[in-house]
Amino acid sequence: MESIRQRIASRLLTPGAKLPSIRAFAGALGVAKSTVVEAYDRLIADGTIASRRGSGFYVSGHMPPLALAEIGPRLDRAIDPLWVSRQSLEASEKMLKPGCGWLPASWMPQEALRRALRSLSRRQHNAYLTDYGQPLGLAPLRQFLSRRLFDQGIDAPPDQILLTDSGTQAIDLLCRFLIEPGDTVFVDDPCYFNFLAMLRAHRARIVGIPFTPLGPDIESFGKNLAEYRPRLYITNSAL
Repeated sequence: MESIRQRIASRLLTPGAKLPSIRAFAGALGVAKSTVVEAYDRLIADGTIASRRGSGFYVSGHMPPLALAEIGPRLDRAIDPLWVSRQSLEASEKMLKPGCGWLPASWMPQEALRRALRSLSRRQHNAYLTDYGQPLGLAPLRQFLSRRLFDQGIDAPPDQILLTDSGTQAIDLLCRFLIEPGDTVFVDDPCYFNFLAMLRAHRARIVGIPFTPLGPDIESFGKNLAEYRPRLYITNSAL
């Protein structure tokens, strides 16, 4: 009986769905038919299912609203990633954002970007403006990065390089593959605020490593390494 209730509550069985016959259900569960009859009678009595003469048993059309909290584990929402991102993006231009790590607009090659976009838009038969990009990212850029990495002694063929929209997206993809709920992740303290929000969304245990003018505090890193078994360490190696 509880098995049927759970399937209905999780919407695996929807209103109007036909239930197994008494004989089939008893055979599947390995119980006596009288046990299934009693269970069905109780479900009929409380309105969970209905009996149709000559047809069988069906899920009732009256069901309580689905509670999202009941269909999966609750996430730790102490920090809402969407709220944090929205606050950072909606803030006025004059507001200081020391935790974002964004470069000032005056540091960016604004005019060079405008020229590049104008040049791209004037090209004939150019599909870059309307078509989807390649799943791994622009091939010429991946080839360029592959050559640069090779010069540094890193063998990374273009087909093993994945381009992302941002560092946050790249780390999120890594977390999806590497992090399980409860895994420990080391981060710089202080660090980019969005990393904390993202790791909380992945339900990771976050341990801060003090970051000094010379880099991570090695003594603190060693102590935490002995106490925890981190799955990942997220750090800014350079600007």
